[in-house]
Amino acid sequence: MVLTVAQTTAFFEQASQMAIPRATVRALEKEGLEKVSDLVDFDDDTWRQVCENLRRPAGGGGPLVFGAKSYQRLKVATDLVKYYDTVGRPLTANNIRWNTVMGTFKVQWKALRDRKEEDEPDVPKISKALPIIKWTEAMTDFYHRVIGVRNIPLIYVQREKVTVPEEVPELAENQPYSDEHGSIEAELIARASHEHPLFRDDNAKHYYFLEEATRGSAYADSIKPFQRNKNGRGAWFALINQYAGEDKWEKEIGKMEKILHQRKWRGQSNYSLERHCQAHRNAHVTLENCQRHLTTYQLPSEHTRVGHLLDSIENDDARLQAAMASVRNDKAVDGMRNNFEAAVAHLLPACPVARRTNKDPSDRKRGAAEIADVSADVASFGTKEAIGKSGVHLRYHTNSEYQNLNKAQQDELREWRKKHRKVKGKRPHHQTNHNGHHKAMAAAVEKEVNKRIHAMTNESKSSDDQARAYIMSLMQQPPEKKVKISGTVAAPMQISPPATNDVPVSISSILKRIKKS
Repeated sequence: MVLTVAQTTAFFEQASQMAIPRATVRALEKEGLEKVSDLVDFDDDTWRQVCENLRRPAGGGGPLVFGAKSYQRLKVATDLVKYYDTVGRPLTANNIRWNTVMGTFKVQWKALRDRKEEDEPDVPKISKALPIIKWTEAMTDFYHRVIGVRNIPLIYVQREKVTVPEEVPELAENQPYSDEHGSIEAELIARASHEHPLFRDDNAKHYYFLEEATRGSAYADSIKPFQRNKNGRGAWFALINQYAGEDKWEKEIGKMEKILHQRKWRGQSNYSLERHCQAHRNAHVTLENCQRHLTTYQLPSEHTRVGHLLDSIENDDARLQAAMASVRNDKAVDGMRNNFEAAVAHLLPACPVARRTNKDPSDRKRGAAEIADVSADVASFGTKEAIGKSGVHLRYHTNSEYQNLNKAQQDELREWRKKHRKVKGKRPHHQTNHNGHHKAMAAAVEKEVNKRIHAMTNESKSSDDQARAYIMSLMQQPPEKKVKISGTVAAPMQISPPATNDVPVSISSILKRIKKS
């Protein structure tokens, strides 16, 4: 649709548009700007020359009025007209309005040009960590970020269809792009012609990045035939067809579905439920990538994803089973049974592995050093130092450490040191847990020995009483008679007769002689 004379005049002279005085418009016509479509031939150098000519118009006279506002809007209109020419969109009175079509275009176009001035990101390299089928996705993202010489992301070089459809999608309301594409960047990628003179430069740049990514790998030979012409598009599809074709994506789908259907989580090792859920999440993301290459593949729904997750859990933990039952019963449209992330968020707090590995503070068992009162005595026997009621660590503190304690902690530490001081007048030395363990063991052994000695002493006293009774019986019975004492038969004893000098013999002296023998 060609703009009428009235529409062209309104574009240049209306205050809501370019707001250029009529005399200046007439001078611009002499500079070659008669129609709005003529802006496609203007660039920065041309506009500098135009401004110079308007200051010194041919034929004499004073400088013509060409305000900064009008100049700035005409520069934006120049970029807009070139953009429409690139995507094949004809000019209309509606799509060259300053409010709001050109205003929106100004913001998005500036962002695109600013990205061109930024440093290019690092080229993804094919490696063991990034195999070629995943590398193709990373490289596609890379080409989306790199802007070519035509201010278009380089990804347009490798789009599947070279020929652009003649019919242009209808513009979105008050926007310079269509609803189908959603942005000027996406529309440029989809509709920029490969017949433009500068396409060769973008195609060569595309090839150089591919060469860098495959350099030194087994895939470098695949792009060698395209080196002479620097045909990045041809090199890209040679790699794709050989190493990342539909058969490779079918194989990737099989791997991911195997994870979803066959991998079981039993919670018997330190492999947590969170990691298992992440594996399901990663598999779904990979399947989404596969669907972009195999459009006939049907992604599993949210209901199916939750079902796969629940079926893969084989653990009898009561808390986890209760959480799984809650997920199964929440069958509302937006309930957990139909929302994978909501189901995962509900299941993870019940993970028995997380509780067992002390990842859940509410379920963590307290150590001896964390038990009040008794901890001071128990912890000294183990490998952990004790913690008092005030929170102070019951151990030796340096002077600076001691000064940093509050009064309650200092008082408790002082009492603990008095209680555990080994040598009077000397402060207890800091000992390792290993030495404290051995001393505690020694104390326990000494305690048991004392108990045994006390028992033996009582037993000895009882034996003395029995021995006295035995000796008295000897004095009244023949010497060869055996006497049973406490269940044992005593051997016959020969007791010497009293000495001739009539020295008295006491029972105590006899007992001493028996013990010595």
